[in-house]
Amino acid sequence: MLDRSLCSLVIIVGIEIKNNPTTLTSLTILTTIMIFTSLSPNTEADDIFLALKILISPWLWVKGRAVKELENTFKQWLGVKYVFAFSSGRTCLYVILSSLGLSKNDEVLLQAYTCVAVPNSIIWAGAKPVYVDCEETIFNMSVEDLKKKITPKSKALIIQHTFGRPTKIDQLMAAAKENNLFVIEDCAHSLGAEYQEKKVGTFGDASFFSFGRDKVISSVFGGLLTTNNRELAEKIEARQNSFEYPSRLWVMRQLLHPPVMALVKLTYNFFYLGKIFLEVLKRLSIISRAVEPTEKEGGRPPFVLKKMPNGLALLALYQFQKLDRFNAHRRKIAKLYDKELKQLDIILPQEKKDSFRIYLRYPIQVNNPKMILRAAKKEGIELGDWYSSPIAPQGVNYEKVFYKLGSCPVAEKLSGQSLNLPTHIQIKEKDALRIIKFFRSANVKTPDILI
Repeated sequence: MLDRSLCSLVIIVGIEIKNNPTTLTSLTILTTIMIFTSLSPNTEADDIFLALKILISPWLWVKGRAVKELENTFKQWLGVKYVFAFSSGRTCLYVILSSLGLSKNDEVLLQAYTCVAVPNSIIWAGAKPVYVDCEETIFNMSVEDLKKKITPKSKALIIQHTFGRPTKIDQLMAAAKENNLFVIEDCAHSLGAEYQEKKVGTFGDASFFSFGRDKVISSVFGGLLTTNNRELAEKIEARQNSFEYPSRLWVMRQLLHPPVMALVKLTYNFFYLGKIFLEVLKRLSIISRAVEPTEKEGGRPPFVLKKMPNGLALLALYQFQKLDRFNAHRRKIAKLYDKELKQLDIILPQEKKDSFRIYLRYPIQVNNPKMILRAAKKEGIELGDWYSSPIAPQGVNYEKVFYKLGSCPVAEKLSGQSLNLPTHIQIKEKDALRIIKFFRSANVKTPDILI
């Protein structure tokens, strides 16, 4: 009954937004105007209406042509031989790793300052994660620490492009080749980014992309993996064929997410209605969480090991058409931050000539991030805190994911000094200027230089 009532409510709101797009602006003005870094930041009025159209067309939810169309579209765009869609980016990574035939004594190298979904996928595949520290200013893997962490047990390397900023791919690839490591590119943040005029996701032996709710484009859940290795592709295709689709209830929950998040954001600070509404929906499992509690303990949630359903592929295909516009906007907002924040006591990300950065989020370093988060919230600004711990989110059981405190000191220090500013399509210039004005008035100080 609750699901039916909620569906009716979001459908009515969605039709109103479609027929009169100014409704979204008008409703926002009636509440406290909030600036968000997360909460389905890519969702526009047409995406909400599409989700509602699919929601009232249950024959489109699970099976259909959209998955194959998404795979083929992506194959042509990225210029790779094989592409496979799954229910999430972590499923993609798990499938790649499990296709390598790893054993419990084998090690997979990954960077700290990452999401728990990455080491979990390694653990689910039967291997051991080994964490490599970050470089100070790039939030990506340290080449020098990688060389120290490689052992005869090392079998694979996961290269992460944090915040859509390509890492030092050539140096990492050279180290991997020298030690005969299988290379996987983690492109969850970097769809459309380039390194030396070549798209990320085309350097390693395999790569994976995520279409999660806060990623470059969004289908709430879903991901693609790519490879040019025929033998590996055959194994992955067999795995994909053996998987079932997620339940219809799970698909419905994801389709509800875009319109429900629109309602939440519109009422977020209206007597705390939106915040309460969001928490109730999560507790009742009306909408899903980005990271399930079981994952913090190394557990595997039920939506892993599933095919990508047709309904979510339709959302991803539609947003894929917006990719260039989304990324151009992100870069525009990032340049505004570059220009206006450079005179403040903040460490800013540095643009490199050898890469095209898309800035999924704009990372900065300060020495009092928690205080700044609280102060910003009072001003109606929800800043991002990816990653406030070396293995995000907060509350991960480090023992379960084989992380030892002190093993990656730079990543740990970065996690205590970093904030991320929004760059998504909903952030207009006036919003970015409001954030800049906040930082000019806040008590912000540069952190100590990392060693």
